[in-house]
Amino acid sequence: MSRPRATDPSVALSIAVPQSLKTRLDQELSYTQSRSKWVCHAIREKLDFDFDYASIQTGQLINMLHTRNIIDYELVTLLRTRVAEIEAGR
Repeated sequence: MSRPRATDPSVALSIAVPQSLKTRLDQELSYTQSRSKWVCHAIREKLDFDFDYASIQTGQLINMLHTRNIIDYELVTLLRTRVAEIEAGR
């Protein structure tokens, strides 16, 4: 009887990392731990991370929207004025 095939088979991935980073990783892992598993876990953690958008300062968010050409300078000025009014009222 043969073994069932993996539903998510592994593929070889060749990447270049600085020697110092590889050394740090090797110092982190024991002889029996898998470097590939560790890297896969780190990638999953990074990709699944939920960013807390509420932590962005309001002024910074306005600047980001303007930089991405989502809002024009006139709206930036209006929003900054409104934010200042709200913060003054607190």
